[in-house]
Amino acid sequence: MLQYIKKWKFLLLLIVFAISCSQEEESLFAENVPSVSDNNKEYDGLLDYLTDLGTININAIANGNYPGQNNPALIKNINSPNMAYCHPDVQYFPNGFNGYKYWMVFTPYFGSVGNEQTSKRYENPTIVVSNDGINWSGPNGVAGPLQKAPSVNESFSENKVDAKQGFWSDVDWTFENGKFSLYYRGSMIKAVALKARGAKNQNNTKKLGKNSQRTIVRQTSTDGINWTPLEAVYTSNTPYAPKDNHIISPSIVYNGQKYTSYEVENNISPNFPGNDPSYVITRTSNNGLDFSNFKDSKVVNFINKPWTKINSEYAPWHIQATYVDGYYFLCIAAGEVKKYTAESLYLAFSKDGLNFKVLPKPLVEKNTYRSCVFPMNTDSETIDFGAVIAYKSGVFKYREFKLNKAKLNACLTK
Repeated sequence: MLQYIKKWKFLLLLIVFAISCSQEEESLFAENVPSVSDNNKEYDGLLDYLTDLGTININAIANGNYPGQNNPALIKNINSPNMAYCHPDVQYFPNGFNGYKYWMVFTPYFGSVGNEQTSKRYENPTIVVSNDGINWSGPNGVAGPLQKAPSVNESFSENKVDAKQGFWSDVDWTFENGKFSLYYRGSMIKAVALKARGAKNQNNTKKLGKNSQRTIVRQTSTDGINWTPLEAVYTSNTPYAPKDNHIISPSIVYNGQKYTSYEVENNISPNFPGNDPSYVITRTSNNGLDFSNFKDSKVVNFINKPWTKINSEYAPWHIQATYVDGYYFLCIAAGEVKKYTAESLYLAFSKDGLNFKVLPKPLVEKNTYRSCVFPMNTDSETIDFGAVIAYKSGVFKYREFKLNKAKLNACLTK
C-alpha cells in the first residue's frame, strides 16, 4: 500500500511539473512595440539599387568531411561555373584590412552542392576576401571551411523522417573595436559535441548543459585568419526562445554602445501577437555574448509590408542587419515561410531599430535568398552601399547603390 501511495505521489509531481512547464511556455511572449502609423510617404530619391554589376566568383572548396575524415569525394570545387554560395555577409574597409577591402563570410549551399538533406554537411562557415567585390578567395589562398561538418555521432535527429545530420548555417558577423565577431547557427548538434569543439570556459558550461535543436555560437578574430574556439551565445531552449523554435538567420549589429540581434521566429507556437507566418524579434547585449532572453526581446514593427501585395502568405524568412550613421537597415528575404523558403528581397530602414519602413520596390522579385547590404562610404547627405545578392541557384551577384538621408527621414513618422 505504501509503495502504491509513493507511486501516485511521484506521478502527481510529474503532472504538476509538466503543467508548470506548459504555463511557462505559454507565458513566454516577446514584447510588442507600440505601432507607428504610416505617413504614406515613399522614398522619392533615385532607386538605383536594381542593377547587378557582375557575377561573383569565389575560389573556394566545399568540404563535407567530418572531423578526422578526408574523403576526396566529399570535397567540391565551387569556383565558377560550379557555384554553390549561400548566406553572405560582408564587412567593407575603404582603406583595407589586412590587405583587403572586402571581407565576406558565407556557407556553401544550393547550386553544385544542392539543397537536399545530404547537402547540409557542406553548409560550413567560410571566409573569403576581395579588392573588387567580384573576385574572391581565402585570405591565404583557396578558402576552406572554418568548421567541419558535424559527424553523425555529434548529431541527433530532429524528426523521424530526416537522417541524423547536424549542420551549420546562417552566418553573420560584425567588426568592432578591432575584431571580427562571427556568429552562426548550429542545428541538431549535441551539447557535448559543441563543448568538445568550443572554448573550455564557464560560459559554455552554463549554456551547453543540455541538447537544444538550435544553438547560436560565436568566434572572434583580430586578423580574420586566426579564430578563437566557439562559444555558445543562446539556444532554442527556454528561456532563450519558445522551445525548439528555429531562431532563423540571426543578424547582429553594434551601434557603438551595445549589440543588437535581429532574428526570425516562425509563428509555430502561441507565443506571438498575431497570425503572421513569422516575426522578426530583436534582443540586446552589452558584450556580444550574453543576449536578452525571449521574454525581454521585442517584436519588430514593420510600418508597411509590401511583400504581402505579391503573396498574402509571404513573410520574412531570412534577414541581414547593418547599422550606419544612426540608421538601422534590414535586408529581408521574404517568401512562403510555411514552405521554408524565400523569394523576394526587400530593404527596410529605421532610426530607432524597432519601427521599420520598407522600400516598396523589391531589390529582386524572384529566386532570391538571404542576401546582404553593407555601407561603403558616408557623408552628411548620402550613404553608399554595396550588396551581395544571393540567388537560390547558388549564384552571388554584386551591386552598388546610394540612399539619401533626408529622403529616408521623410519616410519615417516623426
